[in-house]
Amino acid sequence: MYTIISIFIVIAAILLILIVLAQNPKGGGLASNFAGSNQFMGVRKTADFLEKATWTLALSIVVLSFLATVSMPKAKQGEEQRSEVEAKMNNTPAPDATPAFPMPTQQGQPSDSTK
Repeated sequence: MYTIISIFIVIAAILLILIVLAQNPKGGGLASNFAGSNQFMGVRKTADFLEKATWTLALSIVVLSFLATVSMPKAKQGEEQRSEVEAKMNNTPAPDATPAFPMPTQQGQPSDSTK
């Protein structure tokens, strides 16, 4: 169920992007293409449709996000769900367990044992 809701959220987001791009911030947008002629929907109805579609898609994304949160798979009782980062942090060796590297004895000169 969570996957299906996530797919609907992505589809709604893409449609919202396309509708917002079709609008013009100064009131033109897709409606300006029909300014010279009396088409089926007309200028004002196109702008109204785009505005209603924007609000509808934005509201649907909010509702679908809430439903996705509610339907997320949860850890079973008694099982601990840990992330990979937390597992790696717990499995790292202690800092004092790191190997010691040979140190130079004089200013940049290696020690006699490495020659």
